[in-house]
Amino acid sequence: MLYPEETGVSVKYSAEKILNTIFENSNEGLLVIGENGIIQQVNSTLAATLRKTPDKMIGRPLTEVCKHSGLRRLMKVLKSGVPEFGKIDSIDGRSFLSDYIPIKSNQRVQGALAKIIFLNPEREINYDAGEGNRRKRQAAHRKSTVLYTVDHIVGNSPQMVDLKETLLKVAPRNSNVLITGESGTGKELFAQAIHAASLRRSGPFIKINCAAIPDTLLESEFFGYEEGAFTGSKKGGQVGKLELANGGTVFLDEIGDLSFALQAKLLRFIQDKEIQKLGGGEVKISDARVVVATNYNLEHLVKYKKFREDLYYRLNVVNLSIPPLRERKEDINDLVACFIEKYNRIFGLRVTGLTPEVEAIFQKYSWPGNVRELENVIERAFNVIEGNVITKDHLPPQLSGLLDSEVDNHGENEEFNRGNGLSLSLSGGQTLADIINQTEKLVILQALKNSKGNKAKAAQLLGISRPGLYKKLVKYNLT
Repeated sequence: MLYPEETGVSVKYSAEKILNTIFENSNEGLLVIGENGIIQQVNSTLAATLRKTPDKMIGRPLTEVCKHSGLRRLMKVLKSGVPEFGKIDSIDGRSFLSDYIPIKSNQRVQGALAKIIFLNPEREINYDAGEGNRRKRQAAHRKSTVLYTVDHIVGNSPQMVDLKETLLKVAPRNSNVLITGESGTGKELFAQAIHAASLRRSGPFIKINCAAIPDTLLESEFFGYEEGAFTGSKKGGQVGKLELANGGTVFLDEIGDLSFALQAKLLRFIQDKEIQKLGGGEVKISDARVVVATNYNLEHLVKYKKFREDLYYRLNVVNLSIPPLRERKEDINDLVACFIEKYNRIFGLRVTGLTPEVEAIFQKYSWPGNVRELENVIERAFNVIEGNVITKDHLPPQLSGLLDSEVDNHGENEEFNRGNGLSLSLSGGQTLADIINQTEKLVILQALKNSKGNKAKAAQLLGISRPGLYKKLVKYNLT
């Protein structure tokens, strides 16, 4: 082995050259300031995002170069000497995840380092001019179907801020993610935001809805098939979605509806990254990150042997639980403003907002359909509106009479409760389905109480099978 002294190579020069190479070729944005706040070093990745070149930034004060950027936080770290990790900041309105680290020598702060991960996928791939590169650009555009980033997730409630911060921390990793939440809360939006914030964002984002495809076809959708694998198969076969997701992210929506047989095969893929087409013998490897979503309580499904325990723990590495809209009503005004802006563009109108009465109705309503229902209500209003403000007359029936019905029904509800001996509270804005579900849940609770917790006896009292009772216990989270 030759040592640096024997080769005539300076140890210091070699180390500096290696570090500079790493610094310049990093996918992360890197910037270093001295103790006076002057930029000493910046890589091309960060400079390009600021629409500058490194030579135009080095030697200038950070506060001058980054007047409206979250990078100014680095000055605070320089002064305090306390690092800040996992901060969400922005450049030109685009979010990024950042670490700010003081540089110390002999307990004295002599500078500070900013390390950031950009979350805007549209700037990730640069192509030179030319026909061949134009085709590459078009192919890359077709390959990625992500429409949303974390900036599209509307909401400043504590729950949503915490969720977005967690999303940005886990997105650059490759761990599997389980997204849970009621229907209409925006699970696919979060899945796309994870992909857009990941280091795989230039790769494909492939979605499979496990509830929308029959079990007989879902396996071929997952893994693909060879020509002649079954009657009606396409000539030449078909590539599976898991293979198409190689180098990117596969999003499995409604994972709770996946059959037991396919759960076992999905587990094999997650563990070994192996794919074997139907009717084929060749085994391929696909490096796809797995993100899944469900509105079921998977723990309950595992408990009652409806979902594989080993698959559940493979998927539940990181869990993002999206709260229903009724638990974060402080976000309603922001969401309404977003939807009004959207439908003003679509309809060519100039709607400015809601009347105070409509705002009160929106705060009172339980929103069983969550954000999706809120958007549908706004879109409906745009179809019937005549002025530039949404009034009670523009709302669907279940909302328009909400405040009045609460006053009218108060006495009737009390009489109904006394007559039935059940603690059933009917509030305005509930649909018939909500009322039926609430009543069924109360009847089940009463049966369990009468049977002193004996589920077999409770099922007998209700006139249903024991497995049928278990399904309802899972449905209403009564286990």
